[in-house]
Amino acid sequence: MHDIVTLDNRGVPGCAVASEEFQVAAASQIKALGLEPALVWVDHPIQNRTEQELASLAANAVEEILQHIKQG
Repeated sequence: MHDIVTLDNRGVPGCAVASEEFQVAAASQIKALGLEPALVWVDHPIQNRTEQELASLAANAVEEILQHIKQG
């Protein structure tokens, strides 16, 4: 969250991507940092996925990510 907040504060359009498992933790960090960054959620877990599965997650999320960046 700190990285996307830094980008937002610099006026650089961006979008954080995180797995759904971290929604509660992200909400706490966002509140503490005082900013509502663009955020896209993907399925959890990430670390044990194959390269093909990761590519599929990315392909499913890319349009939403780009929309957030274009709006920024």
